[in-house]
Amino acid sequence: MARSPIKHLIEKEGIAALFFLVFCTALALKFPAGVGTSNQAPSVSHAVAPWIFGPFQILLLYLPPWLGALVFPLLLIAGVAGLPWLVDLWGVKSGQRIFVVFFGLIMILLIWFMVKEFWWT
Repeated sequence: MARSPIKHLIEKEGIAALFFLVFCTALALKFPAGVGTSNQAPSVSHAVAPWIFGPFQILLLYLPPWLGALVFPLLLIAGVAGLPWLVDLWGVKSGQRIFVVFFGLIMILLIWFMVKEFWWT
């Protein structure tokens, strides 16, 4: 029986992905991470993360640690990862509605946390 070209392609991509991960790991071990501040920049009293971690920092600031660091991010990741199966199960229109609800809920929470951060200080 002949090999499936898709299976052969998956094997090639898997091997390439492993080599890429090894290469990235070697680069990460070779060069230090530039997390600190430079001599010219004004010093800050606390560490500031990149903008992508801002929502998680806000969740950790206002919620209990187990809820903000474990439950909400896992629910968010599971919801976004499960969206394709929900679309196949319920149809495209329902999948779009679910995506809009997830996006709206995240935006409402972020806006509420940001308003709470700047309004009550």
